[in-house]
Amino acid sequence: METTTNSPKRKIIDIKPETFRRLSIIAASQGTNLKHFIEKSLDEFAETYNDTVMYRYLCETYPEGQSMASEEESNAFLKELGI
Repeated sequence: METTTNSPKRKIIDIKPETFRRLSIIAASQGTNLKHFIEKSLDEFAETYNDTVMYRYLCETYPEGQSMASEEESNAFLKELGI
């Protein structure tokens, strides 16, 4: 079974009551519900987060990703992409 990378992920989170109230008011003032407001806000945050910071974290945490792919691996990847 193949999973797509675009499928939404679910996560239960705890929000302080005051935060919940404030976010609900902000969402209502923008004409949307709290769930959509939070999802949109998180999407915007992730899109604008500093790529350099994320890259540094990944290099420190997963250094094996820094090794170059062999020519065989590169060719297999291009073939998989249909290039």
